[in-house]
Amino acid sequence: MTLTNRKFQDARTRYKKGVKPASVNMLKRGKQNKKLGDKVSVKQWKGMTMYSLTLEERATCPTSCKQWDVCYGNNMPFAHRFDHTDPNFEAMLRAQLECLSLKHPLGFVVRLHVLGDFYSAAYVAFWKKMLMEFPNMNAFGYTHWPYKSQIGSAIGKLNNLYPDRWRIRYSDEDQDVTDFIALVEHEPRTTNHVICPEQQGKTPSCADCGYCWSSEKPILFIEH
Repeated sequence: MTLTNRKFQDARTRYKKGVKPASVNMLKRGKQNKKLGDKVSVKQWKGMTMYSLTLEERATCPTSCKQWDVCYGNNMPFAHRFDHTDPNFEAMLRAQLECLSLKHPLGFVVRLHVLGDFYSAAYVAFWKKMLMEFPNMNAFGYTHWPYKSQIGSAIGKLNNLYPDRWRIRYSDEDQDVTDFIALVEHEPRTTNHVICPEQQGKTPSCADCGYCWSSEKPILFIEH
């Protein structure tokens, strides 16, 4: 077995005890994550409550991910990652989204994914159904799937269909205005970009910033 094959043989989190079965409480309030924040105070989603979903890193991610070995999940031993292979995963996720839709008739925001990624085209199709079923739901996040891959293309179509409600940026690719690039010191920096204000201490949380879902510029992050 080659070194590369060994690298991807155990495509799992380092913290397998942190993988939890599906439940109707997988979406966590933003107030449980200081970086995210709870109530959005800026931009078009102002006033909405923030929630987040965490999946298992590497198990749901493309092996082409440039952050595969240095994923910041490596430094999150206490994070609860929800098991996307649980046969009840999508049904329970939908059930919670229905509850949140009723609880927040004026809108709510889901951060996808604190850890993990879109694990299949069918899973992207699931979120398309949720956008249609719950018009007060909004979502933002990042993906390491290439823009021209099957999964990446499906995500891009949703960006185009729901530009005000679905903002998923592409990691690892500096090719269009929806890109997200991890900032590494030895790599050349892109121009016309915004370095994450929260990482620089310019805003207390994502909920107080809004660049990720409102700016047309690439967002650069200081490598974790």
